[in-house]
Amino acid sequence: MPQVELVAELPGHTDRVWSISWHPTLLLFASCSGDKSVRIWKKDDNGTAWNCVSVLDDAHKRTIRSCAFSADGKFLATASFDASTAVWERMEDGEWECVATLEGHENEVKCVAWSASGALLSTCSRDKSVWVWEVIGDGDFECLSVLQEHEQDVKMVQWHPNEELIASASYDDTIKIWREDDDDWYCSDTLKGHTSTVWGIDFDASGNHLVSVSDDRSVKIWERTNVPNTGNAFSFRNDPKWQCISTLSDCHSRTIYAVSWSKIHGCIATAGADCTVQLIQKTPNGFEVTATLPNPHGTADVNCVRWCPLESHSNLLATAGDDNTVRIWRCL
Repeated sequence: MPQVELVAELPGHTDRVWSISWHPTLLLFASCSGDKSVRIWKKDDNGTAWNCVSVLDDAHKRTIRSCAFSADGKFLATASFDASTAVWERMEDGEWECVATLEGHENEVKCVAWSASGALLSTCSRDKSVWVWEVIGDGDFECLSVLQEHEQDVKMVQWHPNEELIASASYDDTIKIWREDDDDWYCSDTLKGHTSTVWGIDFDASGNHLVSVSDDRSVKIWERTNVPNTGNAFSFRNDPKWQCISTLSDCHSRTIYAVSWSKIHGCIATAGADCTVQLIQKTPNGFEVTATLPNPHGTADVNCVRWCPLESHSNLLATAGDDNTVRIWRCL
Protein backbone atom coordinates (compact mmCIF):
# COMPACT_ATOMS: atom_id res chain seq x y z
CA MET A 1 0.00 0.00 0.00
CA PRO A 2 1.48 3.38 -0.98
CA GLN A 3 2.53 5.84 1.71
CA VAL A 4 1.95 9.57 1.27
CA GLU A 5 4.03 12.35 2.84
CA LEU A 6 3.64 16.12 2.80
CA VAL A 7 6.33 17.91 0.78
CA ALA A 8 5.17 21.52 0.88
CA GLU A 9 2.35 23.73 2.16
CA LEU A 10 1.89 26.81 -0.01
CA PRO A 11 -0.14 29.71 1.39
CA GLY A 12 -0.59 32.92 -0.58
CA HIS A 13 -4.08 32.90 -2.02
CA THR A 14 -6.60 34.88 0.01
CA ASP A 15 -9.65 32.83 -0.99
CA ARG A 16 -10.34 29.16 -1.73
CA VAL A 17 -8.13 27.55 -4.36
CA TRP A 18 -10.18 25.98 -7.12
CA SER A 19 -7.80 24.40 -9.58
CA ILE A 20 -4.20 23.43 -10.34
CA SER A 21 -2.36 22.80 -13.61
CA TRP A 22 1.13 21.34 -13.84
CA HIS A 23 3.47 22.58 -16.56
CA PRO A 24 4.02 19.78 -19.12
CA THR A 25 7.84 20.00 -19.26
CA LEU A 26 9.04 22.08 -16.29
CA LEU A 27 8.74 21.46 -12.55
CA LEU A 28 6.24 24.24 -11.91
CA PHE A 29 2.48 24.60 -11.69
CA ALA A 30 -0.28 27.19 -11.67
CA SER A 31 -3.08 27.58 -9.12
CA CYS A 32 -6.22 29.71 -9.41
CA SER A 33 -8.53 31.05 -6.77
CA GLY A 34 -11.61 32.93 -5.69
CA ASP A 35 -9.25 35.85 -5.04
CA LYS A 36 -9.26 36.49 -8.86
CA SER A 37 -5.58 35.59 -9.20
CA VAL A 38 -3.38 32.87 -10.63
CA ARG A 39 -0.12 32.01 -8.90
CA ILE A 40 2.81 30.30 -10.59
CA TRP A 41 4.81 28.07 -8.24
CA LYS A 42 8.31 26.77 -8.89
CA LYS A 43 11.04 25.01 -6.94
CA ASP A 44 13.99 27.20 -5.97
CA ASP A 45 17.45 26.74 -7.48
CA ASN A 46 18.46 24.43 -4.64
CA GLY A 47 15.48 22.21 -5.36
CA THR A 48 14.38 22.30 -1.73
CA ALA A 49 11.53 24.84 -1.45
CA TRP A 50 8.54 25.81 -3.56
CA ASN A 51 8.13 29.54 -4.17
CA CYS A 52 5.53 31.73 -5.87
CA VAL A 53 7.37 33.27 -8.83
CA SER A 54 4.46 35.10 -10.52
CA VAL A 55 1.01 36.43 -9.63
CA LEU A 56 -1.41 37.01 -12.52
CA ASP A 57 -4.22 39.19 -11.24
CA ASP A 58 -5.13 41.75 -13.88
CA ALA A 59 -7.33 39.80 -16.31
CA HIS A 60 -10.46 38.73 -14.42
CA LYS A 61 -13.06 40.53 -12.32
CA ARG A 62 -14.42 37.48 -10.51
CA THR A 63 -13.34 34.02 -9.29
CA ILE A 64 -10.93 32.12 -11.54
CA ARG A 65 -12.38 28.62 -11.57
CA SER A 66 -9.97 26.78 -13.87
CA CYS A 67 -6.47 27.05 -15.32
CA ALA A 68 -4.65 24.95 -17.91
CA PHE A 69 -1.23 24.95 -19.56
CA SER A 70 -1.02 24.24 -23.27
CA ALA A 71 0.76 21.05 -24.36
CA ASP A 72 3.98 22.94 -25.17
CA GLY A 73 3.79 24.97 -21.96
CA LYS A 74 4.02 28.31 -23.75
CA PHE A 75 0.45 29.34 -22.93
CA LEU A 76 -1.77 29.29 -19.87
CA ALA A 77 -5.55 29.63 -20.14
CA THR A 78 -7.75 30.78 -17.25
CA ALA A 79 -11.54 30.50 -16.99
CA SER A 80 -13.53 32.83 -14.77
CA PHE A 81 -16.94 33.43 -13.29
CA ASP A 82 -16.82 36.79 -15.12
CA ALA A 83 -17.83 34.78 -18.25
CA SER A 84 -14.44 35.22 -19.93
CA THR A 85 -11.40 33.07 -20.63
CA ALA A 86 -7.95 34.66 -20.66
CA VAL A 87 -4.91 33.31 -22.50
CA TRP A 88 -1.46 34.11 -21.14
CA GLU A 89 1.85 33.72 -22.97
CA ARG A 90 5.20 33.14 -21.33
CA MET A 91 7.64 35.83 -22.43
CA GLU A 92 11.40 35.40 -22.88
CA ASP A 93 12.03 36.90 -19.45
CA GLY A 94 9.81 34.25 -17.86
CA GLU A 95 6.95 36.63 -17.11
CA TRP A 96 3.39 35.91 -18.25
CA GLU A 97 1.44 38.37 -20.40
CA CYS A 98 -2.29 38.25 -21.19
CA VAL A 99 -2.48 38.05 -24.98
CA ALA A 100 -6.17 37.26 -25.52
CA THR A 101 -9.56 37.39 -23.83
CA LEU A 102 -12.21 35.01 -25.14
CA GLU A 103 -15.82 36.07 -24.64
CA GLY A 104 -19.16 34.61 -25.64
CA HIS A 105 -20.43 32.49 -22.77
CA GLU A 106 -23.53 33.96 -21.15
CA ASN A 107 -22.28 33.45 -17.59
CA GLU A 108 -19.66 31.67 -15.47
CA VAL A 109 -16.99 29.72 -17.35
CA LYS A 110 -16.36 26.60 -15.28
CA CYS A 111 -13.43 24.95 -17.06
CA VAL A 112 -10.88 25.42 -19.82
CA ALA A 113 -8.72 22.76 -21.50
CA TRP A 114 -6.22 22.52 -24.38
CA SER A 115 -6.10 19.79 -27.00
CA ALA A 116 -3.00 17.59 -27.15
CA SER A 117 -1.90 19.31 -30.36
CA GLY A 118 -2.29 22.75 -28.81
CA ALA A 119 -4.27 23.85 -31.85
CA LEU A 120 -7.65 23.82 -30.09
CA LEU A 121 -9.09 25.08 -26.82
CA SER A 122 -12.35 24.11 -25.16
CA THR A 123 -14.42 25.94 -22.54
CA CYS A 124 -17.63 25.09 -20.72
CA SER A 125 -20.08 27.13 -18.73
CA ARG A 126 -23.08 27.42 -16.49
CA ASP A 127 -24.92 28.40 -19.70
CA LYS A 128 -25.02 24.62 -20.54
CA SER A 129 -22.69 24.97 -23.53
CA VAL A 130 -19.27 23.71 -24.61
CA TRP A 131 -17.27 25.95 -26.94
CA VAL A 132 -14.44 24.83 -29.22
CA TRP A 133 -11.86 27.47 -30.14
CA GLU A 134 -9.12 27.33 -32.76
CA VAL A 135 -5.75 28.94 -32.15
CA ILE A 136 -5.13 31.25 -35.10
CA GLY A 137 -1.90 32.76 -33.77
CA ASP A 138 -0.69 36.16 -32.58
CA GLY A 139 -3.27 36.13 -29.81
CA ASP A 140 -6.18 35.43 -32.14
CA PHE A 141 -8.71 32.67 -31.51
CA GLU A 142 -11.76 31.67 -33.54
CA CYS A 143 -14.83 29.91 -32.19
CA LEU A 144 -15.35 26.80 -34.32
CA SER A 145 -18.43 25.41 -32.62
CA VAL A 146 -20.90 25.93 -29.79
CA LEU A 147 -22.18 22.59 -28.46
CA GLN A 148 -25.48 22.83 -26.63
CA GLU A 149 -26.76 19.32 -25.96
CA HIS A 150 -26.27 19.29 -22.18
CA GLU A 151 -29.45 20.07 -20.27
CA GLN A 152 -27.72 21.76 -17.32
CA ASP A 153 -24.55 23.50 -16.14
CA VAL A 154 -21.38 21.95 -17.67
CA LYS A 155 -18.80 21.44 -14.94
CA MET A 156 -15.73 20.23 -16.81
CA VAL A 157 -14.20 19.59 -20.23
CA GLN A 158 -11.28 17.25 -20.87
CA TRP A 159 -9.43 16.50 -24.11
CA HIS A 160 -8.36 13.02 -25.14
CA PRO A 161 -4.57 12.61 -24.57
CA ASN A 162 -3.78 12.16 -28.27
CA GLU A 163 -6.95 12.63 -30.33
CA GLU A 164 -9.15 15.61 -31.08
CA LEU A 165 -11.97 14.33 -28.92
CA ILE A 166 -13.60 16.07 -25.94
CA ALA A 167 -15.39 14.71 -22.90
CA SER A 168 -17.69 17.01 -20.90
CA ALA A 169 -19.24 16.49 -17.47
CA SER A 170 -22.48 18.09 -16.36
CA TYR A 171 -25.01 18.89 -13.67
CA ASP A 172 -27.42 16.86 -15.83
CA ASP A 173 -25.71 13.68 -14.46
CA THR A 174 -24.16 12.75 -17.82
CA ILE A 175 -20.86 12.77 -19.67
CA LYS A 176 -20.87 13.56 -23.36
CA ILE A 177 -18.21 12.63 -25.92
CA TRP A 178 -17.68 15.14 -28.71
CA ARG A 179 -15.97 14.42 -32.02
CA GLU A 180 -15.22 16.39 -35.17
CA ASP A 181 -16.29 15.36 -38.64
CA ASP A 182 -15.33 17.66 -41.51
CA ASP A 183 -15.34 20.77 -39.28
CA ASP A 184 -18.64 19.70 -37.72
CA TRP A 185 -18.46 18.92 -33.99
CA TYR A 186 -21.12 16.54 -32.73
CA CYS A 187 -22.00 14.41 -29.70
CA SER A 188 -20.95 10.84 -30.51
CA ASP A 189 -21.99 9.26 -27.20
CA THR A 190 -23.71 10.11 -23.92
CA LEU A 191 -22.49 8.24 -20.85
CA LYS A 192 -25.29 7.62 -18.36
CA GLY A 193 -24.99 5.92 -14.99
CA HIS A 194 -24.33 8.59 -12.39
CA THR A 195 -27.40 9.63 -10.42
CA SER A 196 -26.25 13.17 -9.63
CA THR A 197 -23.88 15.90 -10.89
CA VAL A 198 -20.70 14.68 -12.58
CA TRP A 199 -17.96 16.96 -11.23
CA GLY A 200 -14.76 15.56 -12.67
CA ILE A 201 -13.39 13.40 -15.47
CA ASP A 202 -9.98 12.30 -16.74
CA PHE A 203 -8.57 9.94 -19.37
CA ASP A 204 -5.89 7.33 -18.83
CA ALA A 205 -2.66 7.44 -20.85
CA SER A 206 -4.09 5.40 -23.73
CA GLY A 207 -7.29 7.41 -23.98
CA ASN A 208 -9.29 4.20 -24.09
CA HIS A 209 -10.49 4.59 -20.51
CA LEU A 210 -12.18 7.47 -18.73
CA VAL A 211 -12.74 7.98 -15.00
CA SER A 212 -15.60 10.08 -13.64
CA VAL A 213 -16.55 11.30 -10.15
CA SER A 214 -19.88 12.58 -8.96
CA ASP A 215 -22.10 14.11 -6.33
CA ASP A 216 -23.53 10.59 -6.00
CA ARG A 217 -20.21 9.71 -4.23
CA SER A 218 -19.22 7.12 -6.82
CA VAL A 219 -16.18 6.68 -9.07
CA LYS A 220 -16.87 5.10 -12.45
CA ILE A 221 -14.41 3.69 -14.99
CA TRP A 222 -15.54 3.76 -18.62
CA GLU A 223 -13.98 1.83 -21.50
CA ARG A 224 -14.09 2.65 -25.19
CA THR A 225 -15.11 -0.30 -27.34
CA ASN A 226 -15.35 -0.82 -31.07
CA VAL A 227 -19.04 -1.62 -30.81
CA PRO A 228 -20.92 0.98 -32.86
CA ASN A 229 -23.28 3.21 -30.90
CA THR A 230 -26.58 2.26 -32.50
CA GLY A 231 -28.80 4.27 -30.19
CA ASN A 232 -29.82 6.40 -33.14
CA ALA A 233 -31.19 4.21 -35.90
CA PHE A 234 -30.61 7.00 -38.42
CA SER A 235 -26.97 7.61 -37.45
CA PHE A 236 -24.56 7.46 -40.38
CA ARG A 237 -21.43 7.52 -38.20
CA ASN A 238 -19.84 4.33 -36.90
CA ASP A 239 -18.60 5.76 -33.57
CA PRO A 240 -17.10 3.75 -30.72
CA LYS A 241 -19.26 3.32 -27.62
CA TRP A 242 -18.18 3.91 -24.04
CA GLN A 243 -19.25 1.38 -21.43
CA CYS A 244 -18.96 1.47 -17.64
CA ILE A 245 -16.71 -1.41 -16.57
CA SER A 246 -16.28 -0.59 -12.87
CA THR A 247 -18.04 1.41 -10.14
CA LEU A 248 -16.55 2.23 -6.74
CA SER A 249 -19.43 3.43 -4.63
CA ASP A 250 -17.94 3.53 -1.15
CA CYS A 251 -14.57 5.29 -1.31
CA HIS A 252 -15.93 8.74 -0.32
CA SER A 253 -18.68 9.62 2.15
CA ARG A 254 -19.62 12.94 0.50
CA THR A 255 -19.50 14.61 -2.93
CA ILE A 256 -16.39 13.82 -5.01
CA TYR A 257 -15.20 16.99 -6.73
CA ALA A 258 -11.96 16.07 -8.47
CA VAL A 259 -10.09 13.22 -10.10
CA SER A 260 -6.67 12.78 -11.71
CA TRP A 261 -5.46 9.70 -13.58
CA SER A 262 -1.66 9.58 -13.80
CA LYS A 263 -0.43 9.11 -17.35
CA ILE A 264 2.85 7.71 -15.97
CA HIS A 265 2.04 5.11 -13.30
CA GLY A 266 -1.72 4.74 -13.77
CA CYS A 267 -2.81 5.58 -10.22
CA ILE A 268 -6.11 7.48 -9.86
CA ALA A 269 -6.46 10.17 -7.18
CA THR A 270 -9.87 11.46 -6.09
CA ALA A 271 -10.83 14.25 -3.69
CA GLY A 272 -13.94 15.84 -2.33
CA ALA A 273 -16.15 17.22 0.39
CA ASP A 274 -15.34 14.49 2.93
CA CYS A 275 -11.89 16.07 3.41
CA THR A 276 -10.01 13.05 2.05
CA VAL A 277 -7.95 12.04 -0.96
CA GLN A 278 -8.24 8.45 -2.12
CA LEU A 279 -5.70 6.61 -4.28
CA ILE A 280 -7.19 3.97 -6.58
CA GLN A 281 -5.20 1.39 -8.52
CA LYS A 282 -6.01 -1.51 -10.79
CA THR A 283 -5.36 -4.80 -9.00
CA PRO A 284 -5.99 -8.43 -9.97
CA ASN A 285 -9.40 -7.95 -8.35
CA GLY A 286 -10.21 -4.83 -10.34
CA PHE A 287 -10.00 -1.16 -9.36
CA GLU A 288 -9.55 -0.73 -5.61
CA VAL A 289 -8.70 1.99 -3.09
CA THR A 290 -5.09 1.32 -2.06
CA ALA A 291 -4.42 4.37 0.15
CA THR A 292 -6.33 7.12 1.94
CA LEU A 293 -5.00 10.58 2.75
CA PRO A 294 -7.20 11.89 5.59
CA ASN A 295 -7.69 15.62 6.09
CA PRO A 296 -5.09 16.88 3.58
CA HIS A 297 -6.54 20.38 4.07
CA GLY A 298 -7.80 19.94 7.62
CA THR A 299 -11.57 20.30 7.78
CA ALA A 300 -11.73 22.09 4.42
CA ASP A 301 -13.12 20.61 1.21
CA VAL A 302 -10.52 19.48 -1.34
CA ASN A 303 -11.41 21.10 -4.67
CA CYS A 304 -8.66 19.77 -6.91
CA VAL A 305 -6.11 16.97 -7.11
CA ARG A 306 -3.48 16.67 -9.87
CA TRP A 307 -0.62 14.23 -10.56
CA CYS A 308 2.62 15.71 -11.85
CA PRO A 309 3.00 14.75 -15.56
CA LEU A 310 6.83 14.61 -15.48
CA GLU A 311 8.16 11.05 -15.42
CA SER A 312 10.99 12.04 -13.06
CA HIS A 313 8.51 13.53 -10.57
CA SER A 314 5.41 11.44 -11.30
CA ASN A 315 5.01 10.59 -7.60
CA LEU A 316 4.18 14.23 -6.77
CA LEU A 317 0.52 15.02 -6.15
CA ALA A 318 -0.85 18.55 -5.76
CA THR A 319 -4.07 19.35 -3.89
CA ALA A 320 -6.05 22.58 -3.53
CA GLY A 321 -8.63 23.38 -0.89
CA ASP A 322 -11.14 25.72 0.67
CA ASP A 323 -8.45 26.65 3.22
CA ASN A 324 -6.83 28.95 0.59
CA THR A 325 -3.75 26.73 0.31
CA VAL A 326 -2.03 24.35 -2.09
CA ARG A 327 -0.19 21.32 -0.79
CA ILE A 328 2.33 19.06 -2.52
CA TRP A 329 2.51 15.41 -1.55
CA ARG A 330 4.92 12.62 -2.40
CA CYS A 331 3.75 9.04 -2.81
CA LEU A 332 6.30 6.48 -1.64
